[in-house]
This record gives sequence, structure tokens and C-alpha cells, in this order.
Amino acid sequence: MNTVRATVGLLLSVCIALNAHALETQEPEQGPSEGTPQELESENVTATARDRAERWVDSSHRFATDRTMALTRWVDSFFGDMDGDAEIAESRLRLKITTDWDERQGTETRVSVGGKVNLPRLADRVDLVFRGDDPDELVRGDEDDPSQSQIGFQVLLDESGGGNHRTDFTVGVSGAGPKPGVKYRYKTLWGSNTSLRFSQRAQYDFDDGAFATTKLDIDYALSRRSLIRSQNRLLYGEKSDGAEWSSNIGVVRQWAVENGFERAAYLYAGVKGNTEPESYRENYQVGLRLRAQAIREFLFFELEPTLNQRIDTPSLPRETAWAVEARVEFLLFD
Repeated sequence: MNTVRATVGLLLSVCIALNAHALETQEPEQGPSEGTPQELESENVTATARDRAERWVDSSHRFATDRTMALTRWVDSFFGDMDGDAEIAESRLRLKITTDWDERQGTETRVSVGGKVNLPRLADRVDLVFRGDDPDELVRGDEDDPSQSQIGFQVLLDESGGGNHRTDFTVGVSGAGPKPGVKYRYKTLWGSNTSLRFSQRAQYDFDDGAFATTKLDIDYALSRRSLIRSQNRLLYGEKSDGAEWSSNIGVVRQWAVENGFERAAYLYAGVKGNTEPESYRENYQVGLRLRAQAIREFLFFELEPTLNQRIDTPSLPRETAWAVEARVEFLLFD
């Protein structure tokens, strides 16, 4: 019995000794590193700087995006873009008196009314639209577009919450009867400085058949007062000369505002042509459009000299001709 007790006592002593040695040599558990105060302060400074940089990038992007959209809307409104006037919530009507002198074609004076009027009790959906003699772009060139009507009705069918998508049913008025049609428009931003607008219009005329017009406009904001605009148009139909197309690019610059009146200039270059019966470029054009608001807020003056290189048919030589348009515009209500 004494031997057993001695043996058990020896084993217990050995176990206690081994446990004590293991506790002394065991590595401490790895927990969250608290670090020194200097390290913690450095980490906090880095995180704060990163947060500030991210906030600065986000705010800069929002500022550039808002500036691009505001400049695009201003250019459309100031120069009287027909699509822009037709899609605003309020009524807007413009009376224009234009004198057009052309070195080859002589002088012509015309009066036109453009814009839209909200109809009573139907202001949210139905508008009476006056096209005037202006196209849907800064550079005129589709006054004879058969897919457009001088006067008609516009019915809003659908519009996305952000306004990127819009679909309208249109009914033009002509001597041959009503011209039913539909128009779809999409606009979006590419990055913070570039905006894109695409529109597709289709219309049927009982005399001339079906026509369609495709347009693609791209704006790039250079600053809060200037942008580069590219405009491209394609018209095709049963009685068109194949595909009638035009393309131009230019720089819009807003002048310094004086006495509350706005001014702007648009320097551009463009080309237009047809694909049938022979494919050829009808005209090369360089122009400068000057527009100023003066005397009264509702009164605008324009002067637009252009240099053209035209060809009437592919078999004839191309001729150079100067042209000048002078225009007085009254903004009847806005």
C-alpha cells in the first residue's frame, strides 16, 4: 500500500510539473490588436482622408452632372429647340419673322409660329403643337421634313419617373387629312460631362405614305458656359430620296449676361446628302449663329451667316454661295 501511495504521489508531482511548464511556454491567444496610440491615430487620419476623398469625388461628379444637364437644357430653351419646347410642362409659343438672303436663291421673308399650348383640362397629357419653320436642332435643314407637321396634337402616352424615356402619340394636320404618328425619345448621361438624346418619329401621310425620322444628339460640356454639340439626322420614307441624312458638329458659347439679358453664339460645320437616285453629298456648310436677348425679356435677335458648297445633282459642279439669315423672335408666353 505504501508503494502504491508513493507511486501515485510521484505521478501527481510529474503531472503538476508538466502542466506548469506548458503554461509557461504557451503563446498568448491572438486577439484584436490594439496597437500604440500613434498607430491608432495614423489609422484614423487615413480613414478620414479616404472618406473625404470619396465624398469629394461624389460631390464633384454630381456637380459636373448637374452642370451638364443644366447647360443642355439652357441651350435648348434659349435657341428654341422644338423637342425641348414640346416636352416642357408649361405652354411656350414663339413668333418669328425671318429674312433669308442667299447668293444663289435670292431673298425670302417668312413669318412662323412655333411651340406648344396646353389645352384646358388636359394640360398633363394633351398639347396643341406648332412647329413653325424650325427643325429640332440648332442647324436648320429639315424644314420640309414630311414626318413633321406645321400644326398638330401631341398626346403623352408614357414617361419614366426620371424623364429618361418618353413616348407621344401625334396627329398632324395637313390638306390631305390627319397625319397620325408616334414619337419616342430617350435621353441619358455618359459620364459626368456627356449627355445623349435619341429620338425616333414615325408618321403616316395619306398622300405621301409613311415616313420616319431618326435623330441622335450628343453634348459634351466644356465648362459651365460652353459645350460641344453633335447632331445627326436620318429621314427615310416611301417618297423620300432614299435616306436623306445630315450631320453637324459645333461649339456653343454663352456670353456674359448684361442687364439680365442672355446672349450666345454657335459656330458649326456640317454636311447633308441623299442616297438615291444616286448617293451624293448635297451641301457642305460652315456657319455662325449669333443670338441675343435685348430690349425686353421676350424679344430675341438672331444673325446667321453661312458659307455653302452645294451641288444640285451629282452630274453638276459644286458651287460656293454665301447666305445670311436675320431673325426677330417674340416669346409670346413662357
